[in-house]
Amino acid sequence: MDLVLDFNISYINPYNIISMITSLVGCIIVIQNCSKIIEFDPSKCVGICSDRVLTNALDRRWFGRKDGDKLILSIEELAYLLLKNQVCVSINDKVYDDLSKLMDDYYSCFQRMFWPRLLVYNDLRDRGRRVRVLEDGKFLVKHKDNTLRLLVVLEEKQLISTSQLLDLVRQAQRNGLIFIAAIVSLQGDLTYYELNVIDLRRD
Repeated sequence: MDLVLDFNISYINPYNIISMITSLVGCIIVIQNCSKIIEFDPSKCVGICSDRVLTNALDRRWFGRKDGDKLILSIEELAYLLLKNQVCVSINDKVYDDLSKLMDDYYSCFQRMFWPRLLVYNDLRDRGRRVRVLEDGKFLVKHKDNTLRLLVVLEEKQLISTSQLLDLVRQAQRNGLIFIAAIVSLQGDLTYYELNVIDLRRD
């Protein structure tokens, strides 16, 4: 059986990554008397929401994952909510309403493909998609037509083998999902590829 990857390309140039960082981080409005507080655990680089009302509200919007009565937020989700001025972050009685200050103090949590992942996450949310962070660089995305997609974030020039791509596509198909690769260029341009496995055999 011959297998080929069928690429359905959707090109988007939402931001230059440098201008995105400048506009999103540099122009944050300072929040006064922030009432929505999420605790930050720097050892795991996650946010922890203990407030029942806020937990339920965020969970309905596909933020975080439930852990008992708490909601655990990934670093991308936490950064997005900070950038959108929807929450503040607390650690050791210090409250942050500015992502850049949190990054300065806990830089180790904002490495390993953080900006490409945040760029994609921000773009999907701004397009009205519901997004669940599954693990580093993998998102479950609910499209407007209610179809579900497994999306993987990759950076330009990042090496990935054909066998790895095939495994990801097949994993998505086994679970009834459409596989999407989100490629972020070094200039911050974003392109979405839908990948499928095609059987070229003839009857």
